[in-house]
Amino acid sequence: MKKLSDLGERRAIQLISNILSKGKIAVGIGDDCAAFEFGKDYLLVTTDMISEKTHIPKVMSPWQIGWFIVAINLSDIAAKGGKPLGLVLSLGLPKNTSESFLKDLMRGADKCATQYNTTIVGGDTKENNEITLCGTAFGLVKKDEFMSRKGAKPGDIVVVTGTLGKAAAGYYALKNNIRNREMLKGFLEPIPRIKEGMALAKTKLATSAMDMSDGLSSSLYQLQDLNKVGFEIDKEKIPLSSMLLKIEGKQGFDVYDHAIHFGGDYELLLTIPQNSFREAQKTMEKTGNSLTRIGRVTKETKILIKSNGKTQVLENRGYEHFIKRKHL
Repeated sequence: MKKLSDLGERRAIQLISNILSKGKIAVGIGDDCAAFEFGKDYLLVTTDMISEKTHIPKVMSPWQIGWFIVAINLSDIAAKGGKPLGLVLSLGLPKNTSESFLKDLMRGADKCATQYNTTIVGGDTKENNEITLCGTAFGLVKKDEFMSRKGAKPGDIVVVTGTLGKAAAGYYALKNNIRNREMLKGFLEPIPRIKEGMALAKTKLATSAMDMSDGLSSSLYQLQDLNKVGFEIDKEKIPLSSMLLKIEGKQGFDVYDHAIHFGGDYELLLTIPQNSFREAQKTMEKTGNSLTRIGRVTKETKILIKSNGKTQVLENRGYEHFIKRKHL
């Protein structure tokens, strides 16, 4: 009998999807959000959960925990180009949780929600042995602006918003007792790319899109599986976080490995037509962020990475619940 440790999160999701009845829904399991017909729009719905053991390091403040649970849910809305409508939060907390902890938790959650022009409208509270939080976010996007994970085709180029490696740098600082608030912030206070997603959606250029919560390599493998295409990535074109570059040269630390595989950056990964890059780049510049071309979509279903004139298969070493990969 196979266990979840044999299947991994994504095969477990596929198993669940195969069992469930399919309702009248525009987009179901397998994308960042579900999408319901809602007049000329899609109503977006997504949910994400964190628990004390897997997501909440001891240095994480209650305020940061609150920010985090809202941010990771809004990131899924951003990946579809949606405008957030609101969130509900379910809180599983130990009975000895202090009143001040609860207040700070909700202040952090409220700050993240209001910063992205939305609010927390309800939820649930229950007693639990360890902190377990679940968020559900709702959003709207015009049907013709919805950025699906499906649609990448050979000849498209691969682009990413912002820089990669912010979370990896923060994790390194945490593990090595480096007291650098800016470094830690990249790991503990992720930024959902709401305005970037909405701006890119309006261009209608994206042939596929998702957020990179699990890392670049893992995200590419997920897009490969859905689109039956391959990718060729130029390693030296991957935009590296300034915080990550502070660690460059440390013994045994490969900045590109961490930028590619670590995850936790919540940037957007998209494919767009090759001749549309400049238009998309200008759109991103107006949001105050950057868009970088890092590779191309290929017909052959392999994921390759080029560096210094050499090409090799890019390993899937991104994060996946239940399964233990060769990681960093």
